[in-house]
Amino acid sequence: MGVKRADLQAVFLDVDGVLLDSLPQHLQICRDKAREYGLHALRIPDVDAFRQMVASGVRVSPMLDFFLALGFPSALAVRAVADYEHEFMQRYRPAPFPGVDAMLQRLHDAGYTLGLVTSNTAANVEPALGAAMRHFDPRCLFYFDRSPEAKSKAWCLSEGARVLGLAAGQCVFVGDQPADAAAARAAGVEFLGVSYGWGLPSGSSGIHMVDSVDAIAEALTTAG
Repeated sequence: MGVKRADLQAVFLDVDGVLLDSLPQHLQICRDKAREYGLHALRIPDVDAFRQMVASGVRVSPMLDFFLALGFPSALAVRAVADYEHEFMQRYRPAPFPGVDAMLQRLHDAGYTLGLVTSNTAANVEPALGAAMRHFDPRCLFYFDRSPEAKSKAWCLSEGARVLGLAAGQCVFVGDQPADAAAARAAGVEFLGVSYGWGLPSGSSGIHMVDSVDAIAEALTTAG
């Protein structure tokens, strides 16, 4: 990262692939919907193949883009998004990665204000994170459905800095896709990438990377 850790005041985190281990469940609902809609020729990739797609720059957020990227025709992709909103938490609820609550507590104890910037919805995120939601500042919860018009992650990061009265460079975004790194650059905030998520490979050029949940807190609380 380009600034001293002592200068950072707020940490914004993506959810899917950073806090929630949700990729297998997202791929499974796609398989189930392809079968339900009669898309028998559609081959949904496994986790490794999907991560390669994302790493190559394929856009998979929000969920309409996810279904389109996997080959759903436009009309059925729209239908699948509606089904996803009603069914995902009931039938496919993901769990947080091990250690997420302790990592968030460590960041909170270090004095960071914590926020969420995600292309998912509050109805999916909050039940899945459960008690871990206590760590987040209510002013800094940026869900896909927070406003009538969807906002970009770059806008959400800039708005989060604004409401906290911080300069963009005092904030860091933790994400797991090339699009997350691009959003951080556009907003002028620092970026910390995780290699265990949806598609940001270790060794990504110019990106400070960590390979575990615990390493997020280590990277942001260790003096340097």
